[in-house]
Amino acid sequence: MQRTALYEKHVSSSGKMVDFHGWEMPLHYEAGIMREHLAVRSSVGIFDVSHMGDFIILDKGTERSFQSLLTNDIVNVEPGKCVYTHLPDQEAKIIDDLIVTKLAEGKYFCVPNASMIDIDGNWMKENAEINLIDLSSYLTCLAVQGPRARELIRKSLFSDIDSVDKFQAIAFDFSSVSAVGLDSITESNMRQNIGIISGTGYTGEDGYEIIIPNAHAEKVWDLLFGAEVDFEVLPIGLGARDTLRLEMGFLLSGTDFNRDRTTMETNCVWVIKWDHDFMGKQILAEMKGTKKHQKLLGIELKGRAPARSGSTVRLADSPDEIVGSVSSGNFSPSLKKGIALAYMDRPHIKAGIEVVLDYHGRQVKGTTAKGPFVKK
Repeated sequence: MQRTALYEKHVSSSGKMVDFHGWEMPLHYEAGIMREHLAVRSSVGIFDVSHMGDFIILDKGTERSFQSLLTNDIVNVEPGKCVYTHLPDQEAKIIDDLIVTKLAEGKYFCVPNASMIDIDGNWMKENAEINLIDLSSYLTCLAVQGPRARELIRKSLFSDIDSVDKFQAIAFDFSSVSAVGLDSITESNMRQNIGIISGTGYTGEDGYEIIIPNAHAEKVWDLLFGAEVDFEVLPIGLGARDTLRLEMGFLLSGTDFNRDRTTMETNCVWVIKWDHDFMGKQILAEMKGTKKHQKLLGIELKGRAPARSGSTVRLADSPDEIVGSVSSGNFSPSLKKGIALAYMDRPHIKAGIEVVLDYHGRQVKGTTAKGPFVKK
């Protein structure tokens, strides 16, 4: 089983370590999932998400460009811009969702999901004319998330953090502890002292993701937790990461899609830029025109019981009629009730419908709702 560069920090912080896609990761710490979740909503929490992948991609400038694999536009943006995009296959099914940062013309930094590093990398190299440099084993990623995130970073690591806007990135030298030019992001530099600070995250809160060469990971962890601040700073595990993203309606790779759903179905049409060619585009355009596909919708449950993935969704006033299926569900610490995401048939993609979720005879009642569940 793989371990991140911060494994010993997690153990010394009483992290409950579990197997997550072959990585030994903290599910939660001594505070527990509930308190960790609420700390991110009210103050700030720090996640080790180093199991995620890290690619530098150099485009060769042919018709089979990196952009030809992606639904969103990564070319016609300014250097330093971070772009959320889907990576579809020939049938328009989502292989993975990614954050791609433009570093310069034809040069990108790409973060795939943990279980998809090899799959994504091989797919990209087979279907586009690029050079792909996989730095996943050499880098640590800390997500600093919550309304006090920028204040914590300002006081501990980077005094000019306010210059990094949402979905913007800078290069950072962790040896001199200073911002540097994006041209510093090279394979050799990122194995030593250079990393990235970006205004991104998976919680819906203000926050940043800090990508650090492994040799500097423990130092940055200690700086963040050692800052003199008058608010709570907690380490956060995978449990709260899931409840936080679910409250915002964010997709979970392998759960809300597993090469079985399209961008149209996930209700993420906003990540499609129709003015460039990409794999699966024609299929998505046909779906846009016919409007017969299922779409992802939220469901708020009556009570604290969470919905289970795979539950069928039935109409409360017509219980024999299956109108959807749950892709993911959990208890919402913010709302203090169960919530779920479900793929619903076209006539029922609207808020306010009373439904019953059924999982092998276990039933819970709920009402459809448009996301996010927690408004930010």
